[in-house]
Amino acid sequence: MVARKKNENGTRENILQAADELFGENGFDAASTRLIAERCGVNKALIHYHFSSKQKLFEAVLDRYYDRLQTALAPLLAEEGSASDRMLLVIDGYMDFLADNTSFCRLLQREVVGEQHLTRILAHMVPLFKAGELVLHSAYPASASGTLAARELLLSFFGMIVSTYTYSPAIAGLIADDPLSQDNLEKRKRHIRFMAELVLRELEGE
Repeated sequence: MVARKKNENGTRENILQAADELFGENGFDAASTRLIAERCGVNKALIHYHFSSKQKLFEAVLDRYYDRLQTALAPLLAEEGSASDRMLLVIDGYMDFLADNTSFCRLLQREVVGEQHLTRILAHMVPLFKAGELVLHSAYPASASGTLAARELLLSFFGMIVSTYTYSPAIAGLIADDPLSQDNLEKRKRHIRFMAELVLRELEGE
């Protein structure tokens, strides 16, 4: 019984990984269950056994990403130290997560534009956004409104971070280099951390 359970879990993970790759490469509509089954080397019926439908499979892929992101970021927000230290840790952690999960941004970009799964994506994103607002509001009264409003700051840094991955082909043409290379990602991380430190110092001054 234990061996069977392990085998089923392994099959489920293989399906999730294959679906992750194909959803990222081709989008939800073009990634058929037949192609997913062929990618992971299983019978198509097993996909329906584990997930019941392609829609449920996509939701499982999406949920798995956000579970991992929550696991990566939650301890950083709970770290001891100043709010600025925690915010910098979260920025580093978020960039590290995206660097390790490059298909995540491609998958989101496709689905947000199509709006087919926007409700579920927002169900994951809104609590994370609200948590960031709460940290800033609690630590910095100046983030309540104006040019240093928490909402605007979070949107700005979200755009600076995510665009590296969502627009990587265009950025590669701009800089004549691979923006996702280890060296360029490290440079990008240092730059965004520097920008965050400038903003946090401004908040502290206010």
